[in-house]
Amino acid sequence: MQGSFQIQEAIAEIFSQVKDVEEYIFGFMLEMFRKEKIQDCIGFLSDGGNQRQLELQLFKDENLQPFDMWWKQDVVKKSMMKIKNILKQIKNHQFNKKDYSTEESMQDLINSIKDNRWIRYFLLFLVHLTSIDKTFVQCGSNSLHILIQMKIDLRKKNFENIKIQNTSLKGANFFRCNLSRSQFNNVNISSMNLNGALLLNCEWKNIKIDELNILDGHNDGVNLVCFSPDGTTVVTCSGSYYLSIDNSIRLWDVKTGQQKAKLDAHTNNVDSVSFSPDGTLLASGSKDKYIILWDVWTKKKRAKLDGHSGNVYSVCFSPDGNTLASGSHDMSIRLWDVKTGQQKAQLIGHKNSVYSVCFSPDGNTLASGSDDQSIRLWDVQTGNQKAQFDGYKNSVYSVYFSPDGNTLASGSADNCIRLWDVKTGQQKNKLDGHTNSVYSVCFSPDGNLLVSGSSDKSIRLWDVETGDQKAQIDGHTNEVKSVSFSTDGNLLASGSSDKSIRLWDVWTKIKKTKLDGHTSTAYSVCFSPDGNTLASGSDDKSIRLWDFKTGQQKAKLIGHTNSVYSVCFSPDGNLLASSSSDKSIRLWDVETGNQKAQIDGHASPVYSVCFSLDGSTLASCSDDQSIRLWDVQTGNKKAQFDGHTNSVYSVYFSSDGNTLASGSADNCIRLWDVKTGQQKAKFDGHASTVHSVCFSPDGNTLASGSSDKSIRLWDVKTAQQKAYLDGHASTVYSVCFSPDGNTLTSCSSDYSIRLWNVKTGQFQAKFDGHTSYVYSVCFSPDGKTLTSCSKDNSIRLWNVETKLKNTKLDSHSSTVYSVCFSPDGNTLASGSDDKFILLWDIKTGQQKAKFDGHASTVHSVCFSPDGNTLASGSSDKSIRLWDVKTAQQKAQLDGHASTVYSVCFSPDGNTLASCSNDKSIRLWNVKTQQFKGKLDGHASTVFQVSFSPDGNILASCSNDKSIRLWNVKTQSFKAKLDGHASTVFSVSFSPDGNILASCSHDQSIRLWNVKTQQFKSKLDGHVSTVNSVCFTPDGNTLASGSYDYSIRLWEVTTGQQKAKLDGHASIVNTVCFSPDGNKLASGSCDYSIRLWDVKNMIKKTKLDCQTSSVYSIQFSPDGNTLASSSRDKSIRLWYVTTGQQKAQLNGHTGYVYSTCFSPDGNTLASGSGDFSIRLWDFQTGLQKAKLDGHENWVMSVCFSSDRNTLASSSKDKSIRLWDVATGQQKAKLDGHTNTVYSVCFSPDGNTLASGSDDQSIRLWEVKTRQQKAKLDGHTNSVYSVCFSPDGNILASGSSDKSIRLWDVKQAQQKAYLDGHASTVYSVCFSPDGNTLTSGSGDYSIRLWDVTTGQQKAKLDGHTNTVYSVCFSPDGNTLASCSDDMEIRLWEIKREQEMNSCDKIYNNMFINIRTALQQITPYSEVSNYITTVLISQKSIFQSKGALILNGEFINQSGIDLKTLFQKKGSYFLESLSKNLI
Repeated sequence: MQGSFQIQEAIAEIFSQVKDVEEYIFGFMLEMFRKEKIQDCIGFLSDGGNQRQLELQLFKDENLQPFDMWWKQDVVKKSMMKIKNILKQIKNHQFNKKDYSTEESMQDLINSIKDNRWIRYFLLFLVHLTSIDKTFVQCGSNSLHILIQMKIDLRKKNFENIKIQNTSLKGANFFRCNLSRSQFNNVNISSMNLNGALLLNCEWKNIKIDELNILDGHNDGVNLVCFSPDGTTVVTCSGSYYLSIDNSIRLWDVKTGQQKAKLDAHTNNVDSVSFSPDGTLLASGSKDKYIILWDVWTKKKRAKLDGHSGNVYSVCFSPDGNTLASGSHDMSIRLWDVKTGQQKAQLIGHKNSVYSVCFSPDGNTLASGSDDQSIRLWDVQTGNQKAQFDGYKNSVYSVYFSPDGNTLASGSADNCIRLWDVKTGQQKNKLDGHTNSVYSVCFSPDGNLLVSGSSDKSIRLWDVETGDQKAQIDGHTNEVKSVSFSTDGNLLASGSSDKSIRLWDVWTKIKKTKLDGHTSTAYSVCFSPDGNTLASGSDDKSIRLWDFKTGQQKAKLIGHTNSVYSVCFSPDGNLLASSSSDKSIRLWDVETGNQKAQIDGHASPVYSVCFSLDGSTLASCSDDQSIRLWDVQTGNKKAQFDGHTNSVYSVYFSSDGNTLASGSADNCIRLWDVKTGQQKAKFDGHASTVHSVCFSPDGNTLASGSSDKSIRLWDVKTAQQKAYLDGHASTVYSVCFSPDGNTLTSCSSDYSIRLWNVKTGQFQAKFDGHTSYVYSVCFSPDGKTLTSCSKDNSIRLWNVETKLKNTKLDSHSSTVYSVCFSPDGNTLASGSDDKFILLWDIKTGQQKAKFDGHASTVHSVCFSPDGNTLASGSSDKSIRLWDVKTAQQKAQLDGHASTVYSVCFSPDGNTLASCSNDKSIRLWNVKTQQFKGKLDGHASTVFQVSFSPDGNILASCSNDKSIRLWNVKTQSFKAKLDGHASTVFSVSFSPDGNILASCSHDQSIRLWNVKTQQFKSKLDGHVSTVNSVCFTPDGNTLASGSYDYSIRLWEVTTGQQKAKLDGHASIVNTVCFSPDGNKLASGSCDYSIRLWDVKNMIKKTKLDCQTSSVYSIQFSPDGNTLASSSRDKSIRLWYVTTGQQKAQLNGHTGYVYSTCFSPDGNTLASGSGDFSIRLWDFQTGLQKAKLDGHENWVMSVCFSSDRNTLASSSKDKSIRLWDVATGQQKAKLDGHTNTVYSVCFSPDGNTLASGSDDQSIRLWEVKTRQQKAKLDGHTNSVYSVCFSPDGNILASGSSDKSIRLWDVKQAQQKAYLDGHASTVYSVCFSPDGNTLTSGSGDYSIRLWDVTTGQQKAKLDGHTNTVYSVCFSPDGNTLASCSDDMEIRLWEIKREQEMNSCDKIYNNMFINIRTALQQITPYSEVSNYITTVLISQKSIFQSKGALILNGEFINQSGIDLKTLFQKKGSYFLESLSKNLI
């Protein structure tokens, strides 16, 4: 079967044939197809007469000479022939049959075609073709996905009547597009921009979208959300802790998003609500100290429970519904009898408020979380405390039991989630990721996922088994107080202090890795040949088909009357064969799910079926000891092979179809000649039943698995055993080769799945997760995924690539203290507390050698630059040199009086440095093994030494909290670096030698400038001691290993954490990058070494958006590029039309507060909190110059109109003028008495304006450098100043919430613009000078009429402070950036309406707008909406969209119209009579 990459190459070749077909030809063909009402475009184009008619129609209005006419017709004729032939090829290609949006190699296809304009025209043609010819719907859908991924500008386009299915349009920008009468089916529209779109009579069904609904109604924060047991209703409660306005409980219809009821009775904020298990009762707890029981059907109060003397923070029903538990500010937990309303018990023990209570699934245990930082478990029957879980350093806000009751999850004010083993009370895992308090945790119904809501405004989904974060959901604009799964696990509800409730589709965010559905043991799994479908057979008598991409069940095949033991797809994927304990074999039509045939003949249960490679023959084996071959077409028996003396459990065809292998309870394997039916060979060796046999893809090797716990590999030609794979602790039920034949997988009744290297026979990896016997394993056709099924009734999907890449090396019997790669990257050395040094083969993960000699712990190992020698340092006080090739000790260097903690070779290999607990550093001559010198100075233990890349400097770190730099040649002290608050354990030079990294017991990592010996930056993130740091060979990434069991990867330029690697079960002592930077090795107190594939991890963490607050934005002079600067220390350049990132400029080591383009657009200036200004070459993105001089943060930079001078302002109270050509300071302007936040040149360049924290604005004469005027009036800091285009007016924005306009000549205030409710951070004039825009701390942008001073419009969308606003050079677009990490582009002037080939629709649009303006302020909303959004968050937008009739339904049947309405869309049903 062709690989995915080869398929992509094939479609790229087809696309390339469209070369030289011009855009107008595609447009004309579409017009003619519509005019002629064509439904079969290939048939139409194949008719010569039709083609001739098209050619004539195309040029009928042109007055051409005969030759020109002939030449043009010939071009068109050839173009149409090309299109016809291409369409024929595509029609039967996989591109027109399957969803390409999930193909991993899609990016390769995009890269190969992205610069070809003809292919872009053709893809757009295919999209429009879906509205004409239904046979091209899938290829048109894939084409639209590709156009979106290529960031092609699709705004203001006509897409009427298009039909799109089975694809992802995630992130599509359909701003002001006409999508009327479009049909979408099974399409992901998450983060789509439909602002201003025309959506008349659309049919959108089975839609996938992260954000399903926003339920607005509460007037205060939403404290808790909860689904009803039947999943149809969500209940919410509200109130504010300090001044509560809304003390209500509300019931919402999940499908429609409409409020069903409002329950009022509480007199203060309601903190908790809970449904009874049968859904008939609702309990609520309030700050008014009462609990109320409500009748869900009548919405009436049933009972009021009085007893608590403080806020009731949590209520929870027992599983049988008879008991209600409550937790309170009064430090008590109370149990209530639901029927009588009487208190049954009071549980005392907590020493502070009880925030959360939760019953275990069996109802015997109650968990509670408290402000006293503890979790307690209580025996419900006796009321006694059973256990107490400690470990938190702050309040515990939420506790929740897993569905099986074995695990308890908790969320806390210390920002983390912990998973606890309920039986042992031990912490199982700690989930880090949230940056603020975790208020709520909840398990999915299957127990595989955990969701959490936090004060950091985010919702996160976690894999319970691995502890990995699977998704982050953003959307709320304030803290998330509560999260809850629906009963089927498909929906997620969240409630927030932003007063909203949101519903989310869980499975658009993540893919299921555990498939639940079978009600009994699953015996067999098999992938379809295209990898899109997974089949499973079970003891529950059913076969199920699963969508591999989504994990959703596609079909359930019923027919067998007993257990289904085996399933197998035919090679073309159209048939599925199954065998059963009912003695029958059945053939199923995969597409319809119908049974096609039943094959009878076996006299006992049929254990296995297998198709021949050509699909014409089916082999089966049975408990009746026979093997049979069947004709697939007729169902007739072709042959019967007898020979086994006991049940036959497995049959498998060789790749050429000539040989059949069988495994039996008679302990032997037999090979059969398919043509003759004769036995070819018999393999003996297994000591018990052979349960599985499998041929390698080349047919040369046969694998077998047996009840004797072994796997064996056999040479098919010689019939000899090749290898014996030992590792499983029980019966091996299934073996399967990977498609490339390099890996074998096996599964066992020991509950595990294992991966083996076929060539070496070595164990590679182990998958744990199943909770009972694993019966079947199968690789996906691309070899990247493994599926398994088990007696625990589940089917699981495993990522093989990740498991193989992140290798675990086990052989040490104690803590691993040091790892080091050889210079060629092929070998890894490790030193351990077990006194040994081991050498490992990186490719195979196998141990190569063991060095024995040290009498105590080996703390450090280091390869010489030539790789021939290994040095080691030990607690036995010695250093040893080892010959790597012979594994023999070459020398022993004695001299240290105590433990040797570190050894390091100089870059030339001539010198070895060592350091010790004796406080000294020693230098040794490697050739003579003689002592060269001793460096004293540290006041305590020296833990590590490191040479600079040039070998001139030696760095050391110590228990005395200092880092020291030494001159190697003179053996003298150079510098002391102080800053760490505790022991410094590790130092590492960057590859260029300019930066030194250090890490400490104070939990921090610090970066130092080696030349200046100054501190550069501090990297925080680890929650315990950091033991080791190491740079990548390119110097861009730093790795760190910590006492918190984690490894973290950091971006050196920005100081941002790029990734967190979890896997070690104890302290990480050492980290080391391979010479190519692709792998990271780590050693731990868990006795293991791990190899991590960091290349892919680092790639995946790249975000095309700012990762922190965005402080400044500016358009390039041509208006095509937008520059932004951020708190993340980076500058980014963006394409204005698509919002795609063009470049990221790194170099600043502090926040970047300001950017400015030179008037010619060739240079970009930036000012930063690192006190520097940098000049960047716009074309190359390279730094041209660094301007130093300011003594504090640089807040603003601005070019003069002649581009020769750059002005800057700073927190050091000064303004400086710089010569752009030389980079030299020209002048320093003093006068302000506090931070100068903004500078701006007048258009003629003669005057400079400045605004300051001293509340004044000053005007400066540029030539004389003298102050011309001081403008007073603002009563607080002035953050922004801007000249009008004619230079006559100056605008200013201030913390006093006002904007002021000043007459520049008169130096007088002209106008006072009032409207913002907070600080005005930015003001900017439109290019024509008629409009002023402002951005504020009130989260809004406002437009002002300069002449009248009146507010023209208010633009809402940002969810935090707006720091900068800027008009495009043509004045049509406004850019804004915010503390919410988003950049928005707003359409200010309507240059064009949406294109439409249907004039009726254009007229209708005009009528719609006219009608809307009579009933709503539509014009303002529709004229000022976001055209492009650049954000980390997945935000769906539909502001100003016009919707008439139609359907918008998601996969769960939820009506999305409520979501559209909440997003600002207009529904026109009430106006429809006037529109048509």
